[in-house]
Amino acid sequence: MMKNITAFLLLLLPVGAWGQPGAFNKHGFYIPQNLAEANAQLDKTLTAKARAKFKALQESDFENISGLFIVGEWDDGDSSRFVKFLRPYVNPKQQTWGYLDWQVRQHLIYLSYLRHLNNQPFDLAKEAGRMDAKADSVAQADERRRQRNLLADSINGVYIPKNLKDSFARLDKLLSDTLKQQLRYPDPAYGLAAFHFGLGLWMRNSWQLWGGSRLQQYFVGLGVHHPDDMSGIILRSYSAYLNGKELDEKSIRPLTIDEPAPTAPPPPPVIDRKKYYTKEYRRFLRKRKIDDFASLPPEAYAEY
Repeated sequence: MMKNITAFLLLLLPVGAWGQPGAFNKHGFYIPQNLAEANAQLDKTLTAKARAKFKALQESDFENISGLFIVGEWDDGDSSRFVKFLRPYVNPKQQTWGYLDWQVRQHLIYLSYLRHLNNQPFDLAKEAGRMDAKADSVAQADERRRQRNLLADSINGVYIPKNLKDSFARLDKLLSDTLKQQLRYPDPAYGLAAFHFGLGLWMRNSWQLWGGSRLQQYFVGLGVHHPDDMSGIILRSYSAYLNGKELDEKSIRPLTIDEPAPTAPPPPPVIDRKKYYTKEYRRFLRKRKIDDFASLPPEAYAEY
């Protein structure tokens, strides 16, 4: 009698799971509701060899892991219930630490499973807080450095001009006579755009027009906010200066591009994504098992 009851209950489990909204993804993989279920799914999906290999990992090894395709199945879109479960533990500031939100989730999943395999406790809130603290520390250090750079007359050994006139003085000293002549009389076919990825790129990087500097703040005060516009204005104004024209700061405006009136976008093409799946990923979909990991290149993940 007891065996019959047990068998009946086991039959009910899949029915209950199918009835849960968002319980399975497009490939039929069960989406965990929490880390305990994620650990159980990893136990089922990884072979004994793969589990033993994971058990021997260090936390520092996580960034080199590839081929654990099952984790990607759970993280397929913001609507995934597993993503929603982990979302409160992901601090956007972690991007300054070099982690995107999906990488933070992945790190927490891996750490939880490593502790599970080694019979060690895992406190999600505590571990997420530890990652948050590191992210906050990096963010604060970045902000302190940015504030210093906004006042500094040099950054990384490079003098930062105070304004356009000061940038002309620096360019006068830095550029050869040949380059100055090219700037004075730009190629008619390309104009000053020919310098966008040469001298312009050097100015954007070296004068910290992206990262923040006193020259960048000078342009912000003129209503110019994009570094490409800033370097373009310097090139245009310097060319005029070389031709003997007086600088009129009041005439400085962001470079604008006339955009066509918006039209309804065409319907997206129907793409058979399956043909872009890697051989390793197709094998995983077929076998529903992971025999090994970390031996695959990053591009082997899921689909392109």
